[in-house]
Amino acid sequence: MLSHKFILSLGTIVTLSASTSALAFQNVPVSHSIGTSMDIIYVGSETLEDGAINFVSKLAKKGIGILENEDVQKEQREKDFRKLLHNNFDMKTIARFSLGRYWKVSSKTEKKEYLNLFENMIINVYSKRFSEYNGQTVKVSTARLTGKADALVSSSIVPESGPRIHVDWRIRKKKNGQFKVIDIIVEGVSMSLTQRSDFASVIQRGGGKVEVLLAHLRPKS
Repeated sequence: MLSHKFILSLGTIVTLSASTSALAFQNVPVSHSIGTSMDIIYVGSETLEDGAINFVSKLAKKGIGILENEDVQKEQREKDFRKLLHNNFDMKTIARFSLGRYWKVSSKTEKKEYLNLFENMIINVYSKRFSEYNGQTVKVSTARLTGKADALVSSSIVPESGPRIHVDWRIRKKKNGQFKVIDIIVEGVSMSLTQRSDFASVIQRGGGKVEVLLAHLRPKS
């Protein structure tokens, strides 16, 4: 059976920490708002749904390309992975949502360090899982609007054998015309909500201090 680790290594899941299993949050609701879409529907022949489908298809192709390229050094693959994140994921929106209500009570210094640690954690944790790729493919199917500039794209991770895993992508079109991933939902489990729950647990165990989370993330970065 295809593991969730492969999906993480593909680079499609950027909001789940190494210490948390998505399966532990099967009952977490996926109806949630990540930030506010202030973008307006754009002029053009391509619909938002079509654009989102094309974006996810190309992103999956790029991700698999990184996984398949075993001829380059680990450092280069990590650079390629970081570039993929920067170009295709709204990392700041994802990171802010993952911190939840603690974002507002964080100092500017804490916010700056947190954003850097969050991205570095993703790079370091998931680049170690490149070796788990075993020929799986991504099949993108449909998309539906969820906001003025937001769409939910449905897809499946297809292994060489065994059942498929259903993956939904929350996509937002920015004012500059670029599409960005703002959440991934694997078999009904929101990765952003999973990460948010994980971070909240760490902070609460530390007496409600964001510094405790930063200390937790530093070794992962």
